[in-house]
Amino acid sequence: MRKKDGLHMIKVTAIVVFNLICLFSIFYCLATTVEKRQAISEEVKVIKDFEVPKKAVEPRTSEVPAVPSVSPSPASSAQVQSNPKILVIDDFEGDETKNRIGSRANVYVKAPSKVMVAKRDDCVSGRNTKVLMIKYDKKNTGGPNGMGGWCGYYTLIKNEKTNQYLDGAGYNYITFWVKGATGNENFMVGLADEHWDKIGDSLKSEEIGVYLEKGKIGTQWQKAKVPLNAFFLDIANLSSITINFEADCFPEGAGAGAVFIDDIALEK
Repeated sequence: MRKKDGLHMIKVTAIVVFNLICLFSIFYCLATTVEKRQAISEEVKVIKDFEVPKKAVEPRTSEVPAVPSVSPSPASSAQVQSNPKILVIDDFEGDETKNRIGSRANVYVKAPSKVMVAKRDDCVSGRNTKVLMIKYDKKNTGGPNGMGGWCGYYTLIKNEKTNQYLDGAGYNYITFWVKGATGNENFMVGLADEHWDKIGDSLKSEEIGVYLEKGKIGTQWQKAKVPLNAFFLDIANLSSITINFEADCFPEGAGAGAVFIDDIALEK
């Protein structure tokens, strides 16, 4: 009997111990799960906290300020034509053989006279710019009729593609800046309309000093203003403007030197 009671007590003790172990296991699992969830929650929080600055520096599309569209800068030729009172024929900043209205510009010459052109850097009216140097050597003997030939510079103002002449009726002057290498250089301004264009010549002005404040070319820049009404021709059909080193410009019909020209234009 005592033996049976002893066995019974052992069984009861074993069951109690087993149940305690099970309860302990359950509590342990629950505790571990809670800790894991807390750890995961903390990790998620850390990740979110870490991402906040990144999102803060990435503005939404609706918050990005609108950028105004920028049109391409107009060509310099359009810029120089922006003043409605001035039609710039050439400022010598572009093509060597084309003026600002897209027509030819070059020298004309008959031996034994000589002429050449080149661009130079200079300062005109307080601004740095390119200018045209015209170097000339007008002879008075030899060549056609023994008069030494001729030399000068021309810039066409008619449209060469359409052969349309320029209507200068709204303008009053041919203007440009001029100076000489040594002073006292001389030339005449020429202007051609349709008639003079067809015979390959131009009508000449008086000597350039008449249109300068100092009465002659010096070594400092001066602005020349040659009235269009100085030329008795058809102003509504203009073909070219020329710089002419005529025999009448020099003592004994011969002269050599260099002049500098900038900003040939028609002005109202």
